[in-house]
Amino acid sequence: MEHWKSKLTPFDAELAVMVESLTGKPCELCNGDGHYFFEVNYSLHNDPDYINAIIQSIEGRLGGRLISVNDDADRQALMVRVQFSEENYPGLIAAEKNGKAQIECGLTYCKKMEEVKAVQVKPGNASRLIRFVGNGEMEIPKSGECVFHFLNACGTVYAHAKEGYYVVYRSPEHYAIVDQETFEREYELK
Repeated sequence: MEHWKSKLTPFDAELAVMVESLTGKPCELCNGDGHYFFEVNYSLHNDPDYINAIIQSIEGRLGGRLISVNDDADRQALMVRVQFSEENYPGLIAAEKNGKAQIECGLTYCKKMEEVKAVQVKPGNASRLIRFVGNGEMEIPKSGECVFHFLNACGTVYAHAKEGYYVVYRSPEHYAIVDQETFEREYELK
């Protein structure tokens, strides 16, 4: 892997996915000099209001890390330059000792008149998962999938939820780990 890619955060990867979903075109992050850049091809949506909405989405996601957005109307593309994050994301994001579960930070899903709270395991949900369960730690390797580890009162890992799986609240201190395909087949976001 190229060294500059290690400076990207999970949020940078999500930014590329967001841009692809807005434009219907691939978005490839490229190395700049002390920053990264990418092109936003808006040829499928060449409407000034839509282009402005894309720019605002990018600005909102990046905040102060955004260096510039330049519009090349002839090519129907935006050139976006972004500072690398100053924050060095650790390979592990963990809960405070004796944390208390905050079920309200889970999203509400329903299944044939059954409503549950759940959070999907993915790097961007690390702090939400930790608050949701009240303990645990998220392992985010430089390459490969992340894993959420449930911890008991002694700090020992007793269960794992792989990236993409959902952690579903059943009752106090009782959570189910459900694979993405099963969960999305049985539940929809309320």
